[in-house]
Amino acid sequence: MSARRRHRPRRTRWPVIATAALGAVLILAAVFLLSVTVPGKRTDARTFATAAACLPDETPRECRKPVEVVVKKKATEAEGRTQHHWLTLAEPGGASRRVDMNGPSSVFGAVSPGDRVTATYWRLEVRAVDFHGRRQFTADEPKEAYRLPFAAALGLLALGGTLLWTSVRAGFRTGRGRALRSWEIALPALAGAWLSAVGFGAPLLTDAVSTALVFAAAGALPVVLGTVWRVKVLRQRRPESKRRAARAAAQETSAA
Repeated sequence: MSARRRHRPRRTRWPVIATAALGAVLILAAVFLLSVTVPGKRTDARTFATAAACLPDETPRECRKPVEVVVKKKATEAEGRTQHHWLTLAEPGGASRRVDMNGPSSVFGAVSPGDRVTATYWRLEVRAVDFHGRRQFTADEPKEAYRLPFAAALGLLALGGTLLWTSVRAGFRTGRGRALRSWEIALPALAGAWLSAVGFGAPLLTDAVSTALVFAAAGALPVVLGTVWRVKVLRQRRPESKRRAARAAAQETSAA
């Protein structure tokens, strides 16, 4: 009997430990994105915006170089839910380059095979295409490159924080000999999923880091307040149900 009691906490605690470990990994991944990837992408955007024009024979590494090229082909291809708008450009040396534009409008919608356009190179990649006074950036344009890792970081931070908080609560309850009730798991899970969705969507729907943070905070505040209020209501119901059960037991005892 004593051996069974000694091994029982290990069987009940390992899911808590696994959940806590997963939450910690997600938070560390979010911290890496926020401290390394996002600042690096924003630095690239500033470098591109302030890059000087290349000299005539200079390779476009840290400078910007406009080159006249010819459109050989244009195509729209679907990859899952994403639409890619490709321009195949014939470069002066005879080579061809396939460029993914950042949408169907502006230059992509106006050009046809055989048209001459101006491609702006930076770090050996085409970053923008000009045609008759119109400019359209490509999918490799550095200004927007921070958005996806920033969105992933906010989403992972909310989800990892929820998992870590829930696992700590579950470990505390397990140590006291009582498991979490169903609503103590479901309610934080729903709140964490919503917070993760809000965090992920904020950078994709806004144009600046500060605006994304304000948007995420505005979306998270009612979720947090609503969750706290619901937890308080559910906790107040439990003592009342205990009192009713005690009164019912007392009445049965007196009747017997």
